[in-house]
Amino acid sequence: MNLFDLESFVAVVDSGSVMAAAARLHLTQSAVTRRVQSLEDALGVSLLDRQMRPLQPTRAGQTTYDLAKPILANVINLKATVVHNDEPSGEFCFGVVRGLGDLAILDPVKALRTQFPHLHLHAYVQGTKTLLERLHNKTIDAAALLFSQGTEPPTNLITEYLGKQSGIVVASHALTYPGELTLQDISTESWIVNAEDCGTRRSLEDAFSRRNLDLRIAIEADGKDFQLSMASRGLGLAVIPPQVYQTSPYRDQLQVLHISDFSPAQDVWIAHSKYAGHQEKAVECLRNAVLQYLRRMEEAAQVFEEHSAFANAEEEISDGIGSSTLVEAGCGASV
Repeated sequence: MNLFDLESFVAVVDSGSVMAAAARLHLTQSAVTRRVQSLEDALGVSLLDRQMRPLQPTRAGQTTYDLAKPILANVINLKATVVHNDEPSGEFCFGVVRGLGDLAILDPVKALRTQFPHLHLHAYVQGTKTLLERLHNKTIDAAALLFSQGTEPPTNLITEYLGKQSGIVVASHALTYPGELTLQDISTESWIVNAEDCGTRRSLEDAFSRRNLDLRIAIEADGKDFQLSMASRGLGLAVIPPQVYQTSPYRDQLQVLHISDFSPAQDVWIAHSKYAGHQEKAVECLRNAVLQYLRRMEEAAQVFEEHSAFANAEEEISDGIGSSTLVEAGCGASV
């Protein structure tokens, strides 16, 4: 038994196949197979259920995997400490949920590249469901995720609550709506939602369901800019983060709807596997970058709320002046 055998076995379990493990380790498939067989011979047990697809560990294989992960992590930590002055090195795969905004990936990438130049980054911008699958399959090390408020992530991951992602409902400026609305008032409207299951879509579905209303979906598509483009053309309503609305080229073609019984918000979590090893510092860097992004989002939301309140007050004053002028004109005519 040696570390290379352990490394190959762990890679097969993480990847689900010998082919994927070989690509990950830059080896031939036959070399990976020989290493796994060597480990099985040394332990005297079968470690993989080769009838399953993807490959699954046997009971002995799962025990071996659970013990081998921290061993390999410690070896990597040793190398990082000695060679790279305790800095993370190698490949760091991570994800940022698309619901935070299409550009939310920029802060983490910039921070990781600046702090850890020896890291090779591989980033994903996808939905929470897909990123959870990647975490489960161990094809990524960490991810920033969105969940409906009150929903907690799986317990087999190390997780931390980071904050809240607020949302607003937008519609085309060409359409006319009263100042205050309820979901009942817009129950006949169509919606533009993400194609895959996500917290925003679930919160929308739950809100309609609690009021025994039907949610009419017109378009299922990922990408906030695309959704805003469709909303600006009057093809449906969309729920987006305030900062995405503020920086959108379609902003002048959109209006924000104030719905008294629906306040779209989601919880933001950071999640990673239990064996982060020498990548713990990279995970911490990712966490801090997402927190920084959330603080900017919160500031943007506050600016938006203040601007909306000012605009509403200005409109009320304008309406009041108009009514006063009409009254004065009427009085003058009667004299």
